[in-house]
Amino acid sequence: MLISRISATHVQVPYQAPVGPYIGRGGGPGSLGGHGLIVRVESEDGLVGWGEGLGVFATDPEAVLKGRRVGDIEGACAALEAVGIGPGPLSGVEMALWDLVGKRAGLPLCEVWGGRLREEAEFTACMGLKEPSESAATAREYRERWGFYSIKTKAGDDAALDLAIAAAVQQEIGDQIAFRPDANAGYEPDDAVEQMRKMKDLGVEHFEDPCAREHLDHLHRIRTELGVAVLVNMGIGKPDSVADVLVAEAADFLMPDTPASGSLSRVRQVTAVAEGFGVPCLMHCAHDLGLKTAAITHVAAATPNFSGPSDTCYHGLVDDILAEQLVFHDGKIKVPDGPGLGVEVDEAKLEKYSTN
Repeated sequence: MLISRISATHVQVPYQAPVGPYIGRGGGPGSLGGHGLIVRVESEDGLVGWGEGLGVFATDPEAVLKGRRVGDIEGACAALEAVGIGPGPLSGVEMALWDLVGKRAGLPLCEVWGGRLREEAEFTACMGLKEPSESAATAREYRERWGFYSIKTKAGDDAALDLAIAAAVQQEIGDQIAFRPDANAGYEPDDAVEQMRKMKDLGVEHFEDPCAREHLDHLHRIRTELGVAVLVNMGIGKPDSVADVLVAEAADFLMPDTPASGSLSRVRQVTAVAEGFGVPCLMHCAHDLGLKTAAITHVAAATPNFSGPSDTCYHGLVDDILAEQLVFHDGKIKVPDGPGLGVEVDEAKLEKYSTN
């Protein structure tokens, strides 16, 4: 089965309240919707695979890959990188090739990868920066409306506000959820240690990127002395990017992502490396649409060490480019049973939400 055509469409699907607008660290107008580079790869016999990445192609991928075997996924990735295509758009092509392989085999992607360890994938519901009372109300809505047991908020701009948000959420619903702020390395190392001490006193047990990952001794101290579980996302890319964090015992979880690593395969490779150190992994969120969200469920199903609740804002979308939106039950999504990613793209919706 040979590659015949490759095309790509930039799309954005709006968020509804209470997810949007999603205000991240640094403020501004926030993210108004999920977005992605939707890649369509067609084989010579007319079979189509779909993938979701980010960014733009530095070179036309069809010119590089036309006539190459669909199953030569590692070779295709190497060829695209050789002509300057970055990990964001590369991840869309790689996902589409896996979708094609699964469709040709008649198997769900998780079974192409060797098995189905889990029937559902658990998710952490992300919410941006809000005032403390609104944060508490949003956390309760996330729990009662979608059933999430794990909720993440942004942090790192104002330490006092971060504590006030944590206190409000913990008071409102802390006995029902795991609450995880994410500072995007916004605290200075010594300040991060003191802030984590205060967070721990409020009942916060998990914290993402409290300071830059270069400060391994501070991250190790936070997780061992203070007892706050540290999640590291920033700087996690290919498998060779995680050795220092793992050797220093500076993380309780790693958070790879396909646009950062360049592929689903590399995310699974990072997870395998971390498994050797007893450190589980979960997927970071890039304001994902349905294709990547479905892909996360397959990674979770097939990968032993991919056992945590991955990030998502998918519950906030007013629609999707899929013919049928994925559905949360108790904060989880069932792994699709169909071949490949197991979901169908609605090309009318793709055109509707195109920003090309």
